[in-house]
Amino acid sequence: MNANLPTPCLHRVHSGNPEGSFRMHHSLGVSVERTDLVRRLNRLNLNARRREMPDRSVLVTFDDGWVDPVALAPHFRSWSRLQPTLFLTMRQTSGDQSLLPLPRLYEWCSATGTSLAKVEEAGMTRKQLKLLPEKEQHEWLDRLEVPRISASPEILAAAEIVNLMNEGWIVGSHGHDHHDLRLDDPVDLQMCLRKARDAVTTIGGKPWLAWPEGRCTASTCEAARLAGFEKQFSLRVESESIQRSDLVHRDIWS
Repeated sequence: MNANLPTPCLHRVHSGNPEGSFRMHHSLGVSVERTDLVRRLNRLNLNARRREMPDRSVLVTFDDGWVDPVALAPHFRSWSRLQPTLFLTMRQTSGDQSLLPLPRLYEWCSATGTSLAKVEEAGMTRKQLKLLPEKEQHEWLDRLEVPRISASPEILAAAEIVNLMNEGWIVGSHGHDHHDLRLDDPVDLQMCLRKARDAVTTIGGKPWLAWPEGRCTASTCEAARLAGFEKQFSLRVESESIQRSDLVHRDIWS
């Protein structure tokens, strides 16, 4: 798939100038303006047509379960060469709409006017948070009195996921826990990845895995293969040195 064309990795999609929490996502390079994105995806589809690539052969991936891609569904009906693909966490495959720890933090920062630099003065950086399991990330945010958001309209609801799948979107797994899985015990990792695979295939998704934070190693990739994942996705900037026939390196579009 994608045959020398880029495999985009997208998170948030905003319209016009980014407002609210979109502003922080955009400043961190994980939100792209919708009109610009439509133009870039139209060009990607055109390039695939010129190369006479098969229909739905160029993957366009969306991580973290944001609702933003729903607005692009009409465009994908006409982009015949592009295959939209959602990567959902294990909880999101069951309809959980709570915000992941870092988005929870960004929402609070936006609402209170608090900078990330100010948060880091409390003793934890974004990079350090990413190393902790989700539960520990949330507990640290609890100590800062950052509100938990358990039913965010910004996260795809179960019915929206079903609707997109009915339109031909692929759904894959974004893992059982959103943190740097390279640090996990290998035996525990394989067991948990098997649960994540089962969760996504139960709802009709594919046994595909997008590594949280795009980070993987040769050994974690092998654990995923043994857990039953047939295709894996990283971020080029994080894991380009890992070369496997079942591993696709993606590029963040922002």
